[in-house]
Amino acid sequence: MSEMIKTENLSYEYSVTYEEKNKTTTKKVLALDNINISIEKGSFVAILGHNGSGKSTLAKHINALIKPTSGTIWVNGYDTKDEKFIWDIRQSAGMVFQNPDNQIVATIVEEDVAFGPENVGIEPNEIKKRVDNALNAVNINEFRKSVPSKLSGGQKQRVAIAGVLAMKPECIVFDEPTAMLDPEGRRDVINTIKKLNKYEKITTVLITHYMSETVDADRIIVIDDGHIVMDGTPKEVLTQVDRMKSFGLEVPQVTEIAYNLRKNGIDIKTDILTLEEMVVALCRLK
Repeated sequence: MSEMIKTENLSYEYSVTYEEKNKTTTKKVLALDNINISIEKGSFVAILGHNGSGKSTLAKHINALIKPTSGTIWVNGYDTKDEKFIWDIRQSAGMVFQNPDNQIVATIVEEDVAFGPENVGIEPNEIKKRVDNALNAVNINEFRKSVPSKLSGGQKQRVAIAGVLAMKPECIVFDEPTAMLDPEGRRDVINTIKKLNKYEKITTVLITHYMSETVDADRIIVIDDGHIVMDGTPKEVLTQVDRMKSFGLEVPQVTEIAYNLRKNGIDIKTDILTLEEMVVALCRLK
């Protein structure tokens, strides 16, 4: 596989202005500090970190919404600092945000999905094909004539994903796409994301606070205060319970249960990530 995303000493600094003792003060904040990562095409990578860790800032760099203060990020081979590649970058890497209402612009579902391709002058027959394929890919074709505002949160998020899919990106960055959803909506959206990665071979970057959403990823990257502090498979990262908690993060509930059982002298595997693995492990106990 070739690289979809590559960073080299990527740093990003911004200024915060505030009032203190009747005086205006400007403070520099280093949101990302010398980030070096490589994400392969077709992979599923989850990015974790507490609020303010820098994970959403990294996501915005992938879509060229912001540019490095220093260092470089390449998306599909394009340097995001080069203005002439902005369209190529955004066509290569789509982005889905927390609130689907911020991405839905039309009053009918199929019109919303068609909005992006229409704006870049795609031929009408090709647009129809793209809309059909995108709606089917996220399993929402039955709602194509519906008013988006009447849909559930999970259904709206799938409409937003379909709108990105219609642009035919090779990569989609999901910035906490389930944060505003109920458990059923979260399940639907995460299943959609997994399906797009597995069957459509779309490079997937998932930023989330829900540890259970990351167990099927190929890789997990943990960011803390602008630095990469952990990088490995879900079993390598999520089972380091104490270390994860030191970064203000939880682990899957069953993983923590296995960890605590082990601490209390019960001979059980500690690399358990799912309920099914826990059931098997408990059945094997003597």
